[in-house]
Amino acid sequence: MSKLAVLSVSLVLTSAGSINGALPLIQSGLKISNTEMELLSTAPALSVVIFVLLSAVLADWIGIKKTIALGLLLVGIAGGAPMLLQNYPVILASRFILGAGFGLINSLAVSIINVLFDREPNTKATLQGFRGSAENVGNATLTIIAGVLLAMNWHMSFAIYLIAFPILLVFWIFAPEVNPHSNDEQDSQPGSLFNLSPTVWIMAIFALLLVMIFTALSVRFSSMAVAIKGANYNASNILAAMPIIGIITGSFFGLLNKWTGKGCLYIGIGLLIIANLLVGFSGDNFSMLLIGYVISGIPGSLIFPFIYNSLSLYVSKKRMAFATSLILIGCNLGNFLSPFGMKIAQVVSGTTGLGAPFPVFSIVLVGIGIVFYFQDRVMTKRAAMSETSVK
Repeated sequence: MSKLAVLSVSLVLTSAGSINGALPLIQSGLKISNTEMELLSTAPALSVVIFVLLSAVLADWIGIKKTIALGLLLVGIAGGAPMLLQNYPVILASRFILGAGFGLINSLAVSIINVLFDREPNTKATLQGFRGSAENVGNATLTIIAGVLLAMNWHMSFAIYLIAFPILLVFWIFAPEVNPHSNDEQDSQPGSLFNLSPTVWIMAIFALLLVMIFTALSVRFSSMAVAIKGANYNASNILAAMPIIGIITGSFFGLLNKWTGKGCLYIGIGLLIIANLLVGFSGDNFSMLLIGYVISGIPGSLIFPFIYNSLSLYVSKKRMAFATSLILIGCNLGNFLSPFGMKIAQVVSGTTGLGAPFPVFSIVLVGIGIVFYFQDRVMTKRAAMSETSVK
């Protein structure tokens, strides 16, 4: 039950956009502009970035369990508040507070697994894979429920966030207390939270680039599909099916990590390179475009659990929450910077085609793979020298 309690927290983490289907009705009901309507969907992302960083400090002060509980409480109250609200500025403020709740939970949902199961590497890897799947399950399920509730009125769509209360109850009863400072010799070492291994900073930059590429693939796929199939083509069914790929891949991460170890990272990078090349060179070939896009749904469920699972190798338990926050900030910045990344890649490619950025992204990914390979070599040599000196 403690494992289920810890995993259940991730069910709500990607639900900020689950009410997007209600946005047109909200716009007409509140008589707001298109920009104001879109802000209701994107406002949580801004506060997520801020509170992801603050969560590490708060967790250090009141503890990981209490910080996650506070985040769930904010999600339930602020997320469900628009069920009763009619004023746009107040609803917008509630969405910002909802993002604050997500931000408090986000990094700790990862680090609590690393701390609790630090001495059980296989269990830790399996749970990180399932945690990623839980995000996809929660996103898909809550989006469907929000659509069903929309038949009543747009206010009722926000009732999906009330799920945070039963999750909070289960988490509070069954999740154990977490002390990130216990039995950790590295915690006695002085230094700022920012004094992290260079590998962690490399991972944060890698996460930024990864999310930027994933977002670019998602955004461009619809436009490229319409360009090939015609203006009446609806790609929404394919987009909706993508989380299923993530759920399946994530559920097998623990087993694959046990078999291949660091191979998970290189398999993920390799598949993403192939996906970018297929999409980039698909031209008028829809089958090639579709295969490339479907393949792109696999790497995220291999790479991100690997990154989170590996953090304990590079940081102490005391710095775990901050390191995880750094990775998540990279993810959110990657989402924001995706349009600019596509623009730069398009300029580098020298062409204006919709698929032009993706071969450039493939080259970037090859470079990232090489960096990780040599970083791994350096760490292996240091470990061998350390072992020799001890003998």
